[in-house]
Amino acid sequence: MAKKQDFASKVLKQQQQGEICQQCGNAYTFLKKVESYYSEESGSWKFATKNLKICSCNEKEVYS
Repeated sequence: MAKKQDFASKVLKQQQQGEICQQCGNAYTFLKKVESYYSEESGSWKFATKNLKICSCNEKEVYS
């Protein structure tokens, strides 16, 4: 029978395996940011993707 997993064990596992922020000590969560821009060269819209690491100390800068 499988072991039941609760939220506290998920957070603990993420902190043990993931990268930890040096400023606040929390584990990073990852976010994919997609920006659209108009290319004058091709005359069409293009998309640029960027992977960001977010923790509690920089989330206001990213989400604003």
